[in-house]
Amino acid sequence: MYHFIINPKSSSGKGIRCWWTVKNELDRQNIAYTANFTKYIKHAMELVKDICQNNEGIKNIVVIGGDGTFNEVINGIDNFDEILLGYIPSGSSNDLARSLKIPKNPLKALANVIKPNKFMYLDYGEISFLDKDIEARKFGCSSGIGYDANVCIESQSSSFKLKRILNRFGLGKFLYLIIAVKQVFSTKLMDTTVIIDNSRSIKHKKVLLISNMIHKFEGGGCKMAPHADPTDGKLAICLVHGLPKILVLLLLPTILLGKHVIFKGIETYNCSSIEIISNMESTIHTDGEVPAYSSHIKVKCIPQKIRMII
Repeated sequence: MYHFIINPKSSSGKGIRCWWTVKNELDRQNIAYTANFTKYIKHAMELVKDICQNNEGIKNIVVIGGDGTFNEVINGIDNFDEILLGYIPSGSSNDLARSLKIPKNPLKALANVIKPNKFMYLDYGEISFLDKDIEARKFGCSSGIGYDANVCIESQSSSFKLKRILNRFGLGKFLYLIIAVKQVFSTKLMDTTVIIDNSRSIKHKKVLLISNMIHKFEGGGCKMAPHADPTDGKLAICLVHGLPKILVLLLLPTILLGKHVIFKGIETYNCSSIEIISNMESTIHTDGEVPAYSSHIKVKCIPQKIRMII
């Protein structure tokens, strides 16, 4: 039995179109399944909890949606030992699928789920909000504080009609690019203290962003952490500080190829945990979703817990 969790509105309706393609193939092959559709924010968390509580043994859960839907699913899982996860990407960013080389074609992705070649045990990240009464949040690809989170929240709040039109013509990234350029100049810079692996303390001024990566990509193909490995039990940290904003703008294209890390003012760390203390509250994102604003967070890597069909 396969339990599908479907975000029908992912990428302005791509999710439901993807599901009908998948459903027709499942029916053609007489494969048993349940279909569970998300209807509101955090609904995927509720759906996966119900599946886990009402079914015994190993549960085969397949996500149809984007990185945000996958994020909700892993946040609804209490016992990863009883879950086998599949993923059919239908979002606008699909950074998890890009990292794992999961096909964009839904039938090819479904074939991988039904007849898997291999499984991988993937790390996930967990972020705790030390200055807020907020539950810790898991993430599959990335979390961040500052600039990249501001881009996420403005992208989510932009005109739905405009996003729907652009996504329909495959131009959704154009809106994202406009917002990314705008936020270079509007994001407020932080002064931070970061504590690496509970021992090494480092102060930075005029920090634009701190990205905590499990996979290489975020933001629809930006190679924020070119050396990230989702199976090594480590976070790949990218911290940008002390750069004039016009220089940041000029460096933005280098992120696509992961070449930004060679420039002065861009620090990278590989670590099991990082604590971030800022002089101001800033936006936090987890896999492109914005669960909170905070000035004091701790991020850690939980090694090789997600059993994933590749």
